[in-house]
Amino acid sequence: MRRRVECIDRDRIDCDNLYHGWGNQKTYLASRPPGITRQPGGCGIAGCIDVKGGKIAGETITKMITTMGERENGLGAGYVGYGIFPDRRDEYCLQFLFDDEEAKARTEEFLKDSVYITGDERVFTRKVHTLEPPYPLVWRFFAIAKEKLDWPRGPVFDPNDRIVEIVMQINADIEGAYCISSGKDMAVFKGCGYSSEIADFFDISRYNGKMWLSHSRFPTNSPGWWAGAHPISLLDWSVCHNGEITSYGVNRKLVEMAGYRCSLLTDTEVVTYLWDMLVRKHELPIPVAAFAMAPWYYPLIDGMDDKSRHLATWLRIVYKEAFLNGPFSILVGRREPDCTMIAMADRKKLRPLIAGTSEKEDMVFAASEECAIRAVDTRAETWTADAGSPVIAASGKGVVRSGLEHPFERVIL
Repeated sequence: MRRRVECIDRDRIDCDNLYHGWGNQKTYLASRPPGITRQPGGCGIAGCIDVKGGKIAGETITKMITTMGERENGLGAGYVGYGIFPDRRDEYCLQFLFDDEEAKARTEEFLKDSVYITGDERVFTRKVHTLEPPYPLVWRFFAIAKEKLDWPRGPVFDPNDRIVEIVMQINADIEGAYCISSGKDMAVFKGCGYSSEIADFFDISRYNGKMWLSHSRFPTNSPGWWAGAHPISLLDWSVCHNGEITSYGVNRKLVEMAGYRCSLLTDTEVVTYLWDMLVRKHELPIPVAAFAMAPWYYPLIDGMDDKSRHLATWLRIVYKEAFLNGPFSILVGRREPDCTMIAMADRKKLRPLIAGTSEKEDMVFAASEECAIRAVDTRAETWTADAGSPVIAASGKGVVRSGLEHPFERVIL
């Protein structure tokens, strides 16, 4: 799976024009380059959460993301569902892509020494005539983390840290195996294809969840491959990203110093690890972590009240390597302690992002375009959040933040 996956349907996608030969790029000066008919970088993201604890059918998120078909080129798409394994809600679900049975056997042997496997099964897939083989073997293991006798982090055993260590080691060291999700009561379904094809391949309609996030990919500087499609996930975190993180190098150094291992060949990977590090490990409130990744400019910070100005300045200094530079809009999901959807754009708002609530006020939406929300609720109330400010919706709580507040409003400092 670490090899580059070629385009699925060359009748629909002119890859040579789109990527200019991947390194053999001809330089154009004042004259217009021929054959360019699409704008690179226009990925689509869409998410929905039932804030009253109900379930959302898989068809809903499929309809949202496929409505924005012009934002994808068939080189990757994916979905993540939360609350889809209620009978195993307290067990980790390690979902894998394997190149072959041999890679699966090596991974299973490794897992036996690291976790208690409580169950496993082949993930249901079906043939889609527009998806060309080869396909990966998709498998899931339900597991409970084993404590290490030589656990290096002191006397308190953290099963989440153990799972992170296991995932990092498998993804970096076991050839032909990739763990695409590792949280509890959630799973990622993704691959190299159009969003409609990936939905059909995994039959997303068979699942019902409390929250769904989705992504349709238009990769500009990284290869299209099954494991590299979004969402990118670790533990209960998942991230769908439209844009480009130009600060990837410094962000990667920060997370690697914290023990994460980057192996996905995409800038979105560091965003996922940053959320885990800042919120789970460093225990920053979500709005504070969001500010660290998309901080205000210093002249604006100077206009804050004293307490807020002190915190904002401290965050910019201490977490300067966590600052995400470049254009982006992201959807972030997490399960613990409450099922939560986070939607935010960069501090210049160079990528689009729309939020909305359903007419019945039981669902909250976020998407690249309003048409994705209207496709499932024509009467939804929509709004646009401030640049760099997160929209936060949680199960049982509704819209916690609209993205229009002061960065530290209602945050206990």
